[in-house]
Amino acid sequence: MNGPLRKAHCERRETSKPALRMAAILTVALLASLALGAARAAADAGIPPAVSCSSLTGLSLPNTQIISATESTTPVAHCNVIGVIDKRVSTQDPDGFTYGIGFELNLPDDWIGRFEMMGGGGTDGSLQNPLGSAGTELSEGWAVASDDGGHEDAPGNPALGWTDDDPNAGGTAHFGIDEQARIDYGYNGIDQTTLISKQIIAGYYGSGPKYSYLWGCSNGGRDGMVASQRFPDYFDGIVSGNPGFDLPRAAVTEAWNEQQLAPLATRTDVNGQPYLPPTFPPQDLEVASAAILSACDGLDGLVDGIIDNYTACTDDVVFPALDAFTCSPGGAHGNTPHGGTCLTAAQVTALKGIYAGPTNSHGKPLYSSWYWDAGIWDPPSAFGAGFGAWNVSFFGPPNVNTAINLTLGAGAIPMIFTTPPVVTPVAGPNGQEAFVFSYNFDTDAPKIFATAPGYPESSMDFMTAIQFMDGKRVDLRPFNDHGGKMIIYDSINDGIFSAVDLVNWYNSIHGVHAGDTQSFVRLFLIPNMAHCGGGPATNSFSANMLSAITSWVEDGQAPNEIIAANTNTSSPFPSGGIFDPRVAENFPTDGTRPICSYPEQTRYVGSGAANDAANFTCVEPPAAKSHHPVRTR
Repeated sequence: MNGPLRKAHCERRETSKPALRMAAILTVALLASLALGAARAAADAGIPPAVSCSSLTGLSLPNTQIISATESTTPVAHCNVIGVIDKRVSTQDPDGFTYGIGFELNLPDDWIGRFEMMGGGGTDGSLQNPLGSAGTELSEGWAVASDDGGHEDAPGNPALGWTDDDPNAGGTAHFGIDEQARIDYGYNGIDQTTLISKQIIAGYYGSGPKYSYLWGCSNGGRDGMVASQRFPDYFDGIVSGNPGFDLPRAAVTEAWNEQQLAPLATRTDVNGQPYLPPTFPPQDLEVASAAILSACDGLDGLVDGIIDNYTACTDDVVFPALDAFTCSPGGAHGNTPHGGTCLTAAQVTALKGIYAGPTNSHGKPLYSSWYWDAGIWDPPSAFGAGFGAWNVSFFGPPNVNTAINLTLGAGAIPMIFTTPPVVTPVAGPNGQEAFVFSYNFDTDAPKIFATAPGYPESSMDFMTAIQFMDGKRVDLRPFNDHGGKMIIYDSINDGIFSAVDLVNWYNSIHGVHAGDTQSFVRLFLIPNMAHCGGGPATNSFSANMLSAITSWVEDGQAPNEIIAANTNTSSPFPSGGIFDPRVAENFPTDGTRPICSYPEQTRYVGSGAANDAANFTCVEPPAAKSHHPVRTR
């Protein structure tokens, strides 16, 4: 980002979109007294609209067009508003595509004074009907907004009427060729949509929100962490799930992981690149899960398929187990590759390389290592976007690489996380896959920090919420001073973003705040969960998470634990075979567990049902060996 990140909020408003920000300031000032009384009343009685829904199409807002404002009764009576901010025809995009921040806002007829901005996902590019990240907010009387990140993927929203894809030049990541579209995707879309939404809310109800929240997962989790730093007074509560807060460096890891698997491929795909699905079929990931559990499941005192003591599950503990599960003549688990009992030596080598994290040719770390976790395998009854989906395959036709790293990631790496962008076709021998498999960790990886003519903000500048930006320490004091509260949750190992990296970030922030971070930021780590949900995990917790953030913001009740459930009616782990029988026996099938606030971890109290959260407690484990040091640029 150009200039210091930590500017006073009023300075930011003057330097970015001055007309829009000034209008927001004036709106808040003019409605302050009315908003205070009405918003206080909202806690006890819903606020009805002060004007008609259809009249919002005539609302005058800077650089904004309200395209439609229509009444709906599903799931509750509300006004649905669709609009666009800063619509323009790009002068930088050779295709001359139309860009703008498309947004959608739902305004309930019986509003309780709460507003939620929903974070995006992936590379954004589409509007979603904003019901709330927990799925219930609109039904409960919240005003909820979403945006498309400043660009539209095909087929595009009919209300907006344009798309920004070019299969011969980046595909859905084509917008990366336009600097403003990159910035809109990185942070400006959330910024502008939040400001405009609050103005529309004030015009519709005669008062602004009493409480404002942001909740998103993946790129939406990144949205939340970025907002806490760039826009510290926009939101009272933020929930950031599986956040891609360090996304450009995670993108480097996507290329690294695919190159670690490439030597295992025995043939090429339709684009002439290593064909990866046979390198680690599901039965092999099942073996890897069994090996990791054999090493670490008992470290928390209960063999149940969940490694709660993940900090003790280090390479020194796991490597001997992987070696024991390596195919060999006379070995304990046989010598039949891909037979569901052992891993080849080459597969074990690839896993060790992936979990160590990427380095350049001089051994310099480029991202982070990973925690070992049984969620490396997603059983059929508990499928999620985990290790296999990101790295190996994610459905699709034969002879086509469908791993998310080679589809979504392969478009983003050259077009968004390289500066200047490298324009690549989606398919073909010189397409996006080829870019990933030939990615050079000495010469290409540094380009996440690069700027270029026409691209004054590097990928690290416009995308991240890391500890250092522009050589200056990033802290959350302005967000804390505003009274903001943030809950971050993440999978121990979700296949794309390393929890080690997030823990290192959290520990560094903890140091900045003299050990007081937990007064306004809490981190929850979920074993076995795939990316943003799924996996053989206690991964059902949205309602409790919503209750946790609102209770913390509005009642001052900080969450020490989040009760999470597993909805499988039978254990997703098989009973016996390569697994300890106690894994299936003690897995919290159709039950609950507490997810503890880091650094505390879940522990069994020693008696009672293993699927009842009441029989577990949160404890702080002894200091464990760090998986990897904190790294900056």
